[in-house]
Amino acid sequence: MKRYLVVEDEEINRTVLSSFLSNYAPCDTAENGKEGLSLFKNAHSEGNPYSLICVDLIMPEMNGLALIKEIRSLEKSNSAFSEYRTRIFVISACDSPWDKADLILDNLCDDYIVKPFDRCLFEEKLHRFNRLLQK
Repeated sequence: MKRYLVVEDEEINRTVLSSFLSNYAPCDTAENGKEGLSLFKNAHSEGNPYSLICVDLIMPEMNGLALIKEIRSLEKSNSAFSEYRTRIFVISACDSPWDKADLILDNLCDDYIVKPFDRCLFEEKLHRFNRLLQK
């Protein structure tokens, strides 16, 4: 079953994004990377991993980059996580081409969306992503 996770510290952003994504699949939320990592691990242990995780980069407790690196590390080193590579979209207010290039070229994330996000553009990316899931 397809399901999404939004990891975002700002409540209004978390609410808007999860409301938008809920039109496509059930969507859980986390306030920081630490909570997001816990939900990620629980989803795997329940046998229902997230199809997509949307992650803000700047958050308290564990920032988005640390969360993404931890997820990728778990996927590489632990057979329980390695069967399925989680799709990750970074959702950030930072529009730096270097950040985008580093995250995408290092194969840490699947897409990078700048806040405030354009709903139509995000919807196109989500449709493209969902078509990939159906194959």
